[in-house]
Amino acid sequence: MKDTSISATPGERFTLTVDQNASTREYWYLVAPEPDSSVLVSRGRDGGEGTGTGAAHRLTFTFEAMGRGTTHFTLLHCTFTTCQGNTSTKPPETTGVSAPPTATTGASATPTATPERITYTVTVR
Repeated sequence: MKDTSISATPGERFTLTVDQNASTREYWYLVAPEPDSSVLVSRGRDGGEGTGTGAAHRLTFTFEAMGRGTTHFTLLHCTFTTCQGNTSTKPPETTGVSAPPTATTGASATPTATPERITYTVTVR
């Protein structure tokens, strides 16, 4: 299991970097629950939109520790099979199982998988 605990001091900045592939509709988003702004603030994201078709690109989320305390935030990982209606900067309307595609043959379609959610715990001391 991936360690999702982060320790920081007030004023410290840190980053989380993930791979995403826009050409295959694979994206990462900062979603609710977002961090308590008195403890941690998001300073945005950078990268993720490369020029090579089919290649993964690095996307970096930057955070800054503001004050002492503990908070949580969640990154959502969407692929074309787990999210519908999203773009590189706009997360899907819902973060549960996407609606199955409409079957044209009358056969029942199988729902897609649930997107991966990683919740991080940040303690600022």
